[in-house]
Amino acid sequence: MVGDGELKEELFALRDRLGLEEHVLFPGAKNYQELPSYYGLAGAFVHASTTEQWGLVVNEAMAAGLPVVVSKRCGCAPDLVVPGSNGLLFDPDDVNSIASAMVEIADGAHRLRAMGRNSQAIVGQWSLTRFAESLNKAVEAAMRTPAPLPGLIDRLLLWMLRER
Repeated sequence: MVGDGELKEELFALRDRLGLEEHVLFPGAKNYQELPSYYGLAGAFVHASTTEQWGLVVNEAMAAGLPVVVSKRCGCAPDLVVPGSNGLLFDPDDVNSIASAMVEIADGAHRLRAMGRNSQAIVGQWSLTRFAESLNKAVEAAMRTPAPLPGLIDRLLLWMLRER
């Protein structure tokens, strides 16, 4: 488990209580240059966020050719995870949901290499060119849209701020 956080001590204790010291390692937080080595050692990537605007680390794991197990609350989940094709989704508030997804990935029923290749193909569609084209479309749409007129409450708030 790469990373660091406020639950670190609880996770260490749980790992030790379950006798998983040889199977679950905690190398701590790693800098960006070190991450590719850890992706290369992994068989799959799990992102168990309860709130995440996007989750760029999922893009990175997919680019490294990993199957992904991602929280449904992660912003990238609907765009990047195709359940059964390149990974699985789970409800982060449901322990059974994440446990089932992790067991499903770990039990070998899925073809992990094929899922990893699918991850690379999916994330490969999210290029700088696509970003630039989408940003340009968003700017053009904003420029075509007339600025909304402030409503009564907005005008009242603006007046009150001006009179301070």
